[in-house]
Amino acid sequence: MVGRVTRVGMATVAVAALCATGAAAQDNPFRWNGKMEAGQTLEVKGISGDIRAELASGSTAEVVAEKRGRSSDFDRVEVRMVKESDGITICAVYRPDENPDGCDMHDSGRRGHNDNIRVSVDYVVKLPAGVDFVGNTVSGDVDVKDVRSDVRASTVSGNVSVSTTGKGWGSTVSGDIDVEMASLDWKEMDFKTVSGDITLRLPAAFAADVDFESLSGDIDSDFDLTLKGRQSRRWVGAHVQATIGGGGDRSLTLKTVSGDVRLIKM
Repeated sequence: MVGRVTRVGMATVAVAALCATGAAAQDNPFRWNGKMEAGQTLEVKGISGDIRAELASGSTAEVVAEKRGRSSDFDRVEVRMVKESDGITICAVYRPDENPDGCDMHDSGRRGHNDNIRVSVDYVVKLPAGVDFVGNTVSGDVDVKDVRSDVRASTVSGNVSVSTTGKGWGSTVSGDIDVEMASLDWKEMDFKTVSGDITLRLPAAFAADVDFESLSGDIDSDFDLTLKGRQSRRWVGAHVQATIGGGGDRSLTLKTVSGDVRLIKM
């Protein structure tokens, strides 16, 4: 995880810090819509900016991407739609003249350029039921609200919030993770942040082997955690291996450095 985050950070040196309040907004945002079937995946890739997704009213997916920042730099960031074998990818490509095709938006960063592009791109997504969603950004929040799909959401600097009737997963380095999921149709899941809290809302029937580790945080659980033959609901600053509901064949890993973990029974 750390190695991957480091590479992403190096690749985005060209993007300046998020623009100050009052920065210009794009007059004609990027818009895409299209029919998508259950089992397909809609992926949004950002670098600087927020991603927000909610349930669509039918089978048509929609994405609106709006640039904000220094208007003279708007032409140096291009939002693209790419058809994949399993769905659709929408991405923001910085320096599109150096990245003529697809969504490989990190190429120019790897070449070491630094043009100080002061543009962020915010996404608003309408997601049909059953269409999986992947939302990734580097500097910004990812907020997926009340969808009916499997969701993977990640950022480096920002908060992650997911609520879904399917499976939900979130990752960040500097920020909080808040995930509510109704599905227990999974075997392994891990949630990690360095500076932030992790909150999981899970069905009452949840059972798993739990591995919790934190330097200065604690874990607080509505579920009974069984550790070495005794029960408790709270430990502070420790590496804890426990079970919920007898464990079974499901494993949950929770790691923070300076943040707390809360398991909430729905």
